Amino acid sequence: MNSQNFKIMFITDSIGNPRTFPIEEVVPLEMTYPYLIRENYPSAICWQLSYGNLTTEELVNQAIAYLSDWDPDLIVIQSGINDCRPEAFTEIEKQIVKKSTGRLFRYFAKHLFNPKVIKWRKVYRVSKKSYKKTLTKFKNIFNKSRILFIEINVGDGYERARPGVLKRIDDFNEIINEIYPEGLIRVKNKINKYKGLNADNIHLNAEGHRVIAELIEKKNILSMNHPMWMTT
Repeated sequence: MNSQNFKIMFITDSIGNPRTFPIEEVVPLEMTYPYLIRENYPSAICWQLSYGNLTTEELVNQAIAYLSDWDPDLIVIQSGINDCRPEAFTEIEKQIVKKSTGRLFRYFAKHLFNPKVIKWRKVYRVSKKSYKKTLTKFKNIFNKSRILFIEINVGDGYERARPGVLKRIDDFNEIINEIYPEGLIRVKNKINKYKGLNADNIHLNAEGHRVIAELIEKKNILSMNHPMWMTT
């Protein structure tokens, strides 16, 4: 298969996006890992969806709705932190907060990201069962594609903002490993080694994007000698 026939799909939450703030942690678009991969395969046809604060189901449903017949050769997914991190309120409760006014709004808004309330309530935005169902559905629909799924990862300091998040991440990563055992890309150790996270303990700095691009490359799924790319 000629490299010009490569079709690559990237589906990520905000972690795959560039960063414009704070000034000392700016990451230009060209230094994000999807674009670093594109530079190595300039003739490939690429489609990318990177959107902040969406659940995995909301993200992959866009690809399912509009590209299920495209049959990309490679799909790279990085999503899950918005599904698994503990919340103070349910989605319905958040909508009520948005519609409230005056003292009620100020009260709920004050506690929306309060670690003590999060630790007390431990609300799931997405259940483990629903997350597994979403990943399975996507795999079944894009059954001709090689799917690489980047593990959910945050800095240990994020535990202070979202008590219980590290355990949740372990649980959801196990689901990824169950559905995509050969496609799971472990990134935590390398990200820690090269200090690849921003101060918010979630988003990647330029070094983090470089690390992830390299880990994707090491899978050798884009190598012309890989059986996946050989003509039959």
